[in-house]
Amino acid sequence: MLKKNSKIALAIFVVISFKDYLSQGEILWGDSLLYAAIIFVVYLIMDWTKEPYDWSKHKR
Repeated sequence: MLKKNSKIALAIFVVISFKDYLSQGEILWGDSLLYAAIIFVVYLIMDWTKEPYDWSKHKR
């Protein structure tokens, strides 16, 4: 789960950095890193909510 989410966040980081370089000529590292971190957390929460909870393990 973390490996897939980190690959997505890294891809977003590279794409945003490349877009900044092409449009402005300089890369805004803070913005790129912030967007990548937000995407990482969102995808991590989405994956976490997809896993079903095992209700039977607490009924002993």
